Amino acid sequence: MVAAVAAVLLVSTVDASSAVAAEGGSGQQLQSALDDLRDLGVVGTQGQVSVGWQGTAARSGVADRTTGAPMPAAGAFRIGSDTKTFVSVVVLQLVGEHRLALDDTVERWLPGVVSGNGNDGRRVTVRQLLQHTSGIANYTEDMAALGTAEGFLAHRFDHYEPADLVAMAMRHPPAFTPGKHWDYSNTNYVLAGMVIKAVTGQSWAEQVRRRIRGRSGCGGRSSPATRRACRRGPPAPTSSSRPVRRSSTSPSSTRPRPTRPVGW
Repeated sequence: MVAAVAAVLLVSTVDASSAVAAEGGSGQQLQSALDDLRDLGVVGTQGQVSVGWQGTAARSGVADRTTGAPMPAAGAFRIGSDTKTFVSVVVLQLVGEHRLALDDTVERWLPGVVSGNGNDGRRVTVRQLLQHTSGIANYTEDMAALGTAEGFLAHRFDHYEPADLVAMAMRHPPAFTPGKHWDYSNTNYVLAGMVIKAVTGQSWAEQVRRRIRGRSGCGGRSSPATRRACRRGPPAPTSSSRPVRRSSTSPSSTRPRPTRPVGW
């Protein structure tokens, strides 16, 4: 049985004192923290503290409760809402290329998509999507997989197209008049991704790959969609809780790679 619960901790620091810590004793502290999570019942954990190109990584527990295989030292994990950063970068690049304007309405690019129950894409702008000021409901509130443990087990592999997710949100009236307040809604960035496709003819994931991933050293990222298995990293060391150090001066060798985000 594959581990049902796993945890990933990533900590980025930029100040000098943190840099000293990352190069000094933080490896033991990180390992202790991961071991504590394991002792609390988390099946397997990965953790990384990075400062620039240098970092410390550790892991604890197992990746498979049947075989006892240790957590991988280079395991992939989903970056979740960090993906929004990359989506917004693509949108802003399109604005800079004059292919899109922040004050364009959603209706201009996605006719009829934001409608019903008081929702009106003619009143919502691209800027408001990025700023979470659209008032559009959050579709995740209606997802069975996020409601209960039983719902998660029953629906964790359900597939939704972006239009399906937006349709969930359209069941609800807007929380407020667009631009008047702020409220976090994942639907905003689903719509932003749909706008990217409408403008470019390509998915947001492909645009991220072309514009950002290949130019920023983000080669370890991918958009796995509904694939259950992500590309695996190198074999893990035999110890299930040995910190991985990166401390030489070459960027290619000091860039920490114990965990690999999977988001687009």
